[in-house]
Amino acid sequence: MRPETVLLPPLVAQARTSGVVRVVGPGLNRWSNVHVDDMADLYARALTDPAATGFYFVEGGDASFGEIGAAIAGRLGLGPVQPWSLDEAARAWGAGLARFALGSNSRVRATRARQLGWTPAHASITTWIRDGMTIG
Repeated sequence: MRPETVLLPPLVAQARTSGVVRVVGPGLNRWSNVHVDDMADLYARALTDPAATGFYFVEGGDASFGEIGAAIAGRLGLGPVQPWSLDEAARAWGAGLARFALGSNSRVRATRARQLGWTPAHASITTWIRDGMTIG
């Protein structure tokens, strides 16, 4: 797994330990995501394009933790994703990570970035998990 991702390692580590992918609640919470190479492309564009001013969100799409969990389960050859209560997740991951990251929503749209001509080139996070994530 790439070190640039902060949300997937706890999910994968917990799944490897228990044999079950677990998400906080029903897994409906969504996070925007972007491949690190796409983010670097936007940074370069924002630093060199004279039309670039202000603040830019960067995202290549979003996915629910249920979808992310299902992709991890498929990649690791595990069964269906199971919900965890916030208290159970907090005991395993810590209250901050469970509540404010793995159990929350964080969605942005890269509307202004796309107006600069930026377009993410990489596949969705679930495709990357299924096809590209290192599981060694």
